[in-house]
Amino acid sequence: MAVLITLKKVREAKGISQNDLARITGYSVQNIQKIEQGRVSSLTLAAFDRFCKALACLPGDLLEYTPDDDGQTEVMTREQPKIEVGDNANQNTKYSASAKKKSAGLVLSFNKKTA
Repeated sequence: MAVLITLKKVREAKGISQNDLARITGYSVQNIQKIEQGRVSSLTLAAFDRFCKALACLPGDLLEYTPDDDGQTEVMTREQPKIEVGDNANQNTKYSASAKKKSAGLVLSFNKKTA
């Protein structure tokens, strides 16, 4: 499975140059070029937020799913974070490792598509 970032397609459709997008978002032109060329393996939600605000689009507009060509069907599931809550008298709330990881911030990872 490959999830591609379609920043260039959306940026060009909006008529915004890389220089203007860099100025609006605070990212360098070099970083924007790397993203558009597929040379990044992940992008934070904060980055998506900046790009969506600058391009007046939704995060889904910047993503494109391409299934693998290996002929195998992948099953995708959505896991819920596991949270254990202590009793009210103790006032201690315990979070599993997966919930702590999610509370630190979510990073979307992308597979690089090779020709």
